[in-house]
Order: sequence, then structure tokens, then C-alpha cells
Amino acid sequence: LARTLGHAMTLGAVLFDLDDTLHDKSATLNRVGEIQHAEAGLAALGVGLDAWLHSYIELNNRRIEKTEVFSKLASSFGLPASLQARLLEDFDTNLGKLAVPFAGTHEILTWCKGRGLKVGIVTNGRDAFQRSKITGMGLHGSIDAILTSGGYGVKKPGQAIFVACLQQLGVQSADAAFVGDDLHTDMEPAIALGMLPILSLIHIS
Repeated sequence: LARTLGHAMTLGAVLFDLDDTLHDKSATLNRVGEIQHAEAGLAALGVGLDAWLHSYIELNNRRIEKTEVFSKLASSFGLPASLQARLLEDFDTNLGKLAVPFAGTHEILTWCKGRGLKVGIVTNGRDAFQRSKITGMGLHGSIDAILTSGGYGVKKPGQAIFVACLQQLGVQSADAAFVGDDLHTDMEPAIALGMLPILSLIHIS
């Protein structure tokens, strides 16, 4: 990424997607899933850790509401409704604190700031939940603008949320790059707006 940006130093800003671009979502889910399995005593209920983590990560990576995720988990593993509710509440409250950045995340953001580039994040998701991940990963000091679909009211690939972030940064789309992992929700609107599109297949380093 640094090499790509280095060839486009007329840029004024770099905008990033969050999940699966800066945030290692699967690593975070694995960490949180292990903790919940232990703290909820799921082994004593006959729930094996490997089976739990497989379903936990797969369901949480689907684009469905978290209430549905934990409903499906409870149904699959025969968990009582009270435990289902407690696991969901714990997930919402504590996942952000345990969020794992991809290797190289802090370094590339420092690199961008060191070269005078403004940095933004444009992400789909609930506002407080997404911001808690950014805080948990210690990224706030490197970010100039954060736009979430939950806070702004428009989901990617809607172009309005990208435009709003650019406006907050005071940068024209032609002078900005967008780094994301999804062709439809990240790359297509970035290209349509005239931004430099950078597809992150694994991580941002």
C-alpha cells in the first residue's frame, strides 16, 4: 500500500474501510468467541470450542443483525434464552475493547500522517459499535474523520457517505484514495467518484 500511495503523492487524503481492511474481524471474533465460551461455561453445556468458534465466526461474518446471529447460535447449540441475551449484550459491550488490527495497520496510518495525508474511515455498521473498534485498536489519534452508516444514515455503496467524509476532510475526490476489501461496496463507488481505488485482499500492509 505504501508503495502504491508513494507513486501518487499528489493525493491529499486516504480513506479506509474498517472491517477486513484495518480491522482483522475474524481474529477479533475468534478472541471474543473463545472468551465467551469460557466465561459462559459452554463446555459444561456440551458445546465444544471448535464447533462453537466455527459457527460463531461464520455467522458473525454474515451481513445479518447480531440479534439473528445469537438467535441462530442459541438454536444450534441448545442455549437458553437468558444465556442468548447475555452473550449478545456482552458481545456489544466488549468486542470493541478486544478488536485486533491487521499487522501493519498502525504503521501505514503513521506513514500517511507523516506525509501530510488526511485519513478517513468510511464503514457500514452501528455507529457506537464501529467507533468502539477504532478506539479499542488505538487508531483514533491517526484518524481525521469517521463516517459510519449507522451515524450518517447511508450505507456503502451509496456514494453520499464517501462524499460526506471527503467534505469533512476538505479534499476533492480526485485527490483521494480509497482502500477497501469489497469490490461492490468499496471499489465501485470509489471509482465512480474518481478516487484512486486500492483493493485490500488480505490486509493493508
